[in-house]
Amino acid sequence: MAKLDSIQSPLQALPRGQIGTLARLLPKDNQGLSVRIVEPLRVLSLRHLNGDAPAIASATSVADLPGPGRFIGSEPLLLWRSPSEWLHIGTQDACADAVLQQLPAGGASHAIDQSAGIFALELKGTLLDALLDRLLDASAQVREPGQGTRTRLADIAVIVLRLAPQQVWLLIDRANDQYLAHWLTYATEALYIEP
Repeated sequence: MAKLDSIQSPLQALPRGQIGTLARLLPKDNQGLSVRIVEPLRVLSLRHLNGDAPAIASATSVADLPGPGRFIGSEPLLLWRSPSEWLHIGTQDACADAVLQQLPAGGASHAIDQSAGIFALELKGTLLDALLDRLLDASAQVREPGQGTRTRLADIAVIVLRLAPQQVWLLIDRANDQYLAHWLTYATEALYIEP
């Protein structure tokens, strides 16, 4: 049997210097909307083969895995991506590292760390839904807390998680961070100039 080599990703977490540069591109906080970078961020893809979902439930200490369009938990979150994949999303290294250790690469159920390639923003405020209506694909169902889905925002793929009535997290591929920041700023400014 072939021996698995551990995968060493050349990607690293976004350097603090770049976070400051990116933060300057985001919309400025105001009375109706605030935007902040979620940092630190850990995102794991949890996948199973041959119906081994119970191993994922056990590794993440949940009785039942969430179904389509839903997530459970608060720190970390566990989001349904497909019948054989969930995303483990949080801000604490210890929790993510424990799941990685319990679900090593190569097993019937395994965890892959995607943290270095994912960027997240938190949006909060009374103008949140007005902003999302301008940018999200109309078919996205994320109006209620606990809903989460992958959709299109300003023509890029994004995962939207509704944490609270006036709070969402947006997760995107790190390569699109500046593009998204510019779109959010543009759309937010348009909210304030409309009659």
